[in-house]
Amino acid sequence: MSIEAITIPKWGMTMTEGLLAEWMVAVGDRIERGQEIMEVESTKTTNAVESPVSGIVRRIVVQEGDTAPVGALVAVVADDSASEEDIEAFIAQFVSTAKQDGGEESGAVAAKKIDVGDGKVINALTIGPESDSTIVLLHGFGGDLSTWMFNQDAFSKDFRVVVLDLPAHGSSTPISDGKLMVALVDTVEKAVNKVASGKLHLVAHSFGGAIAAALAERKGESVASITLLAPVGLSSTINKQFLNDFVSAERRRPLKEVLERLFADPSKISNDMVEATLQFKRLEGVPQALDAIKDLIVNEQGQVQSITDTLREFKGPVQLIWGESDQVVPMPAPSEVPKNATINTLPGVGHMPQMESTSEVNRLVLENIARAK
Repeated sequence: MSIEAITIPKWGMTMTEGLLAEWMVAVGDRIERGQEIMEVESTKTTNAVESPVSGIVRRIVVQEGDTAPVGALVAVVADDSASEEDIEAFIAQFVSTAKQDGGEESGAVAAKKIDVGDGKVINALTIGPESDSTIVLLHGFGGDLSTWMFNQDAFSKDFRVVVLDLPAHGSSTPISDGKLMVALVDTVEKAVNKVASGKLHLVAHSFGGAIAAALAERKGESVASITLLAPVGLSSTINKQFLNDFVSAERRRPLKEVLERLFADPSKISNDMVEATLQFKRLEGVPQALDAIKDLIVNEQGQVQSITDTLREFKGPVQLIWGESDQVVPMPAPSEVPKNATINTLPGVGHMPQMESTSEVNRLVLENIARAK
């Protein structure tokens, strides 16, 4: 007899509860591990949740529209051999254990500051088992490590995962002068060297793709695979207005309008996401740093960075993932994609495929990593 719990997931370090926005399955349905079964809304955004188990949905405990804390039981999955009495006993035991634990999620891991010298720090979250391979997640311009909140747990089941705030983003030190691109890559490399071990699998989004490419060039055979989501550096086309508007937006309403352009479905932008971005943009040194980094991404001719040669010469598998509705960095022409790269396009997805099409992105990333073996 097998009885399993479905619970409210924890996305990001600050999430304490989730609103069950929609059930995609009903009592009596057979579900498979990895199947999307519900939508949960956090203060950041709404996203589909994959089932961690296979079986029959025997009980739905939390109804649509209700809010429950992280780790709370929302459904019970079991096989036919489990009786209704067994299900009731399982629920009672789960609730009793949760109360004894004080309702707190165990094993929570917080991000830590990594000293990279010269008074600079990189904020990093490290999760997953000790492994001979490390997945390094690099976000894009204007983002932070919460960009990967829906992906990091799926990757950390079998791999060590390091999630970084790039310099001048999140809780990492701003950098805005000198040879800026070199300084950014130097800083990221120092942080990676301190917390990542074994072969590296680089997974990066947008401007983070240019950082990842530079890192791969430096570290050579230490990098086993590269997966890039809507990266800069493969064509000249880019939405310069988006970058200008992001840098200049200083109030809630204009910033919300800018952030909505990241998604095919603008409703995924929550007020808390807007507020968190505003707070980050107001930190000392951040506006100047963002303006300087923007100039690394785009000029009057279009995109500044070029990663084509680096990807073409890379010996491991290269995976590109793009949303067909990307309004920020449109898909490159076929002639602009290196022949050794696999490209997957996702319909109905904008510039944030890792948040808009989580299951598919997770699958593609892990498949690319498997190809490296």
